[in-house]
Amino acid sequence: MKRRYPEKHNVLLVNITRLGDMLQATPTISGIKRENPHCRISVVVEKQFAEVCQWIPDIDEVISLDLTYVVKCLHRDGEGVLEAYRYFHDFIEDLRARKFDFSLNMASSSYTALILSLVGTPRMGGWTADEEGCRRIESDWARLFASSVFHQNRHFTSLNLVDVFRLSADVIDHPLNLMLQVSEEAKRRAQELIEECGFTSKGPLIAIQAGASQAKRQWRTEHFVSLIKKLVADTGARVILTGTKSELSIIDPIVSALDGCFGDGRVEVGVVAGKTSIPELAGVLQASDILITGDTGPMHIAVAVGTPVVAMFVASALGYETGPYGEGSVVVQATIGCGPCHPGKPCSTIECHDLISPNLIAELAQLRLRGPLSEIPRELSNPTAYRVFGTGFDRHGVWKLEPLDPFDRDPASPYREAYRRLWLEDLGGFVAGCTAKKGGMLQKRFGERGDPVAGLAELEELGVRGIDLLDRLLEAEGDLQVSPEKLREIADSMDRTDREIEQLGYHYAYLGLLVRMFVFAKENLQGYDVKDLSSQMRGVYEDLRRRSGLLGRYIHEELKG
Repeated sequence: MKRRYPEKHNVLLVNITRLGDMLQATPTISGIKRENPHCRISVVVEKQFAEVCQWIPDIDEVISLDLTYVVKCLHRDGEGVLEAYRYFHDFIEDLRARKFDFSLNMASSSYTALILSLVGTPRMGGWTADEEGCRRIESDWARLFASSVFHQNRHFTSLNLVDVFRLSADVIDHPLNLMLQVSEEAKRRAQELIEECGFTSKGPLIAIQAGASQAKRQWRTEHFVSLIKKLVADTGARVILTGTKSELSIIDPIVSALDGCFGDGRVEVGVVAGKTSIPELAGVLQASDILITGDTGPMHIAVAVGTPVVAMFVASALGYETGPYGEGSVVVQATIGCGPCHPGKPCSTIECHDLISPNLIAELAQLRLRGPLSEIPRELSNPTAYRVFGTGFDRHGVWKLEPLDPFDRDPASPYREAYRRLWLEDLGGFVAGCTAKKGGMLQKRFGERGDPVAGLAELEELGVRGIDLLDRLLEAEGDLQVSPEKLREIADSMDRTDREIEQLGYHYAYLGLLVRMFVFAKENLQGYDVKDLSSQMRGVYEDLRRRSGLLGRYIHEELKG
């Protein structure tokens, strides 16, 4: 693996986010400790999430940032603004005094980038800020993540956010799962909660997380009702509904609709939502045989405690990005032209929810209860509505989704796998072999007129042209006889070249990711010296040229299988 900062002694991680995001950081945290046993790891989190960190192994210190206090101060104006400044100033000075030698921003917000910029550690990864306060991306892996979230580019990514964090921190040796410590007391309390449900059957214990972080990711009430009826009828399952107290408004209608469905005196559905702390919820999930969920925090908790998951990804959720990080879980991704939609925007329709039926989820859950899946039966195949994957790791320890439907011919798959090989080799130094199965995807192309790599040779040539123009510019700048008009002519040619590169990314969907990496690299040039900037920009063009050639070769290899 290509490594910039393998040795670390005093590390600062910034992750001011939610429970799921903290859990997704754990392979990075534990990996740093594995490779640097004597390293000290400090984590900056927003105050309300600090408690979560006590259940995560390998963190030496939790540093809380009270953003609520800062916001209250700012609302007071006058003296309040000064108080907010003093608080933030003291916070930054405290971090500076700790003399961290490596820092990683695991959030992409402007204020976390500013924090790392002000702390000024000598080695950094992820997002930071320049002298003018503009965000800058310090690692190629973080740049790849930023490039991948553009709408059309999401179809061509296969790298989990967990691995983006990890590789941004130059971590190779890592646990192949998320990490969460569950105390014996939490396990005991979880068992009490399960017993209090008063189940009358002895079937498998199936946990269901009905709530979701956004309404557009919320599966319909009637779907959950149908799912539970089938699970109970087919397996004699004991179904336990998890969630927070605020999610009872989602859970109560499900329970009401099931009232009396299983006969007098039978209790097949229990509710622990609103009754559990995070460790107790982890205990409940650990005691469960399987969890059925959307892309939620409890999904990550279940994986961390070793419970297999059947996860539904709808609306803005994409399994490739945030799927359950571990072996042997099942991911169902809705197949719809508008998906995955923008995470921060409302959805005018939730048709994608109806593409995943309760019967499908019940069948997949029953299959997974028998053991890990290698493929699904033909009668469950319907790639025009959904795709089914199993989770695992490649030989480099990088998480991946493996298609479980042998009858699915996803036209994006060769491009996605080619990109995966490109990034693992070019950014990480890994050697990744061809992954397509014999008889690959031949019926559809992302190029034009049957050419699967239309536009790619032109993109490679533009990279060569950019290199040539920069060489001419550097030569001209050293020649006192060259006129300003000549220099302007070369600069104008470079501008046209850059515009042509961006236009290719818009015209050919599969080139968008490659072009966006080019754009972000150009925006992250540092310094003021013309020769130094020209040298950096030459490297940006060279990256584009090299990656274009590799991508074309890999696409052809994937298509040939």
